[in-house]
Amino acid sequence: SNSKSCGENDTRRRMLTNRRIGRSKSAERDEVGLPSHDNPKSNSRVYRATYNGFWSSGRLVLVLAVGILLGYTVLPMIALESRSSLYQKGGSVTYELDSSGTMRALTDSAQERIVEDQKVLATQSLPTLTSPVVMHTQVLSDHRRKKILVTGGAGFVGSHLVDKLMMEGHEVTVLDNFFTGQKKNIAHWLHHPNFNLVVHDVTEPIQLEVDEIYHLACPASPPHYQFNPVKTIKTSAMGTLNMLGLAKRVRAKVLLASTSEIYGDPKEHPQREDYWGNVNTVGPRACYDEGKRVAETMMYSYKNQNNVEIRVARIFNTYGPRMHPNDGRVVSNFVIQALQNKPLTIYGEGKQTRSFQFVSDLVDGLYALMNGDYDGPVNLGNPSEYSVLQFAEYIKDLTKSESEIRKLEATQDDPSRRKPDISLAMSKLNWEPKVSVEDGLKKTIAYFQSVLDSAGEIIPTGPGASKPQN
Repeated sequence: SNSKSCGENDTRRRMLTNRRIGRSKSAERDEVGLPSHDNPKSNSRVYRATYNGFWSSGRLVLVLAVGILLGYTVLPMIALESRSSLYQKGGSVTYELDSSGTMRALTDSAQERIVEDQKVLATQSLPTLTSPVVMHTQVLSDHRRKKILVTGGAGFVGSHLVDKLMMEGHEVTVLDNFFTGQKKNIAHWLHHPNFNLVVHDVTEPIQLEVDEIYHLACPASPPHYQFNPVKTIKTSAMGTLNMLGLAKRVRAKVLLASTSEIYGDPKEHPQREDYWGNVNTVGPRACYDEGKRVAETMMYSYKNQNNVEIRVARIFNTYGPRMHPNDGRVVSNFVIQALQNKPLTIYGEGKQTRSFQFVSDLVDGLYALMNGDYDGPVNLGNPSEYSVLQFAEYIKDLTKSESEIRKLEATQDDPSRRKPDISLAMSKLNWEPKVSVEDGLKKTIAYFQSVLDSAGEIIPTGPGASKPQN
C-alpha cells in the first residue's frame, strides 16, 4: 500500500509540472507575438499586429514609388529647363554655365564682347599659315544666297574657288576625300556658319540639296593620277555620273572641270574648242585624258536627254599658292628645286611648250562660265607660251638660284605643244587672264618659301606614278 501511495504522488507531481511548463510557453508566445492554440485572445492580438504591419509596408512602397517617379521624370525636366539657355539674366549680371554645370557671372561688357566676336567671325575668314590674309564675306538675303557644292574643294584650285564663293556670301559645301586635297587649304573657313565640309569619295552617291555644283574632284598631276589609274577613271566617270544624277534630282546647274589633256599631243596649234584631239587611248596618261573625255560626253548626254543645265571648262596649266609641293608639275617642281638650289630637272630637251595661268584668273573664268549663258566647252588658260627650258631659266632668275638645269629622259606621250585659243572665252564670258606670269610666279615663289620654312627640306616628285605626300 505504501508503494501504491508513492506512485500516485509521483503522478500528481508530474501533472503539476507539465501545467506550469505549458503556462510559461504560452506566456513566451504572447511576448513574441506568436499565435497560441491555448489562448484565442493572444491570437487576435497577433493578427491585428500583422495586419497593421502590412499596411505600414504598403505605405512605404507607395512613398518609394512616388520618389522614383519624381526622380526620373520631374527633376530631370527641371534640370533640362534650367540648362536650356546658356545665359540667364539676373539684374545687371549675366550668368554662364561652365563645363561642370556651375553658374558663373559675366558682366554685361563681357557678354557684349562675345556677341560682337560672333558677328565678326560670321563675316570673315580666320588667318592661318596657309591663308594669312583675312577675307570678308558679304551678307546676302535668303533669296539671293545660293547653296553651292564644290567637289575637290580642299584641293589647289578648289580651295581658291571656295574663297571666291564664300566672299560672295553663298553657302558652300566642300566634298573631298583628301587624296590630293589638304585640310589646311580650307581651315580658314571651318568656323564660318556658311561653310560645310563633307569628307566623302565622289565615286559614291550622295544626297544633298544644292543650287550649283562645281565638279573639280580628280587628281590632276601626272604622278598622282597615274598612281591608281583605275581609281582615276572611276573618279572621272562615276564621280561625274553621280554629280549629274544629283543635279538632275535637285535641278541644279553643274560645271565640269575638264582639261586641256583631252587634246592629247595636238596636231593643231593653238588649240580651239572644236579640235577633237590626238590621244593615245592605251598610254600612261590615258586614264586621265580619256576619263575627262567620257566625262564631257556624259555631261552633254544628260543635257540632251534630261535637260540638265551644264557647263564645261577645259583648263590649261595653272599655278599659284596652295599647289601641292609634291605634285610633280612643272611650276611646283622648278620652284621647289630652285629654292633649295637643287638641279632643275627637265624631261627631254625642254623644247616642249606650255602656257601657264595664275589660279585667280582661272577662278574668275570658272565663276563667269557658271553664271553665264554659254554651255559649250570653253578653254580657260593663258596664251603666253614658254618652252620648258625657257621657263626653267626664268624661275632660276626670279629665285636667284644657283641650281643647274639637268636634262633627263623624256616621258611617254608628253605633249609637244600646248597653248589655248581663248577667243571663245573672251567673246562669250568677257574673260581673259589679268595676272602676268611674272607677278603670279613671285606670289607662288613666296608661298613655297613659306612652306619650306615650316616643313624643311622637300624632295620633288619625279615623272613616275607617286602617291601624294601630305
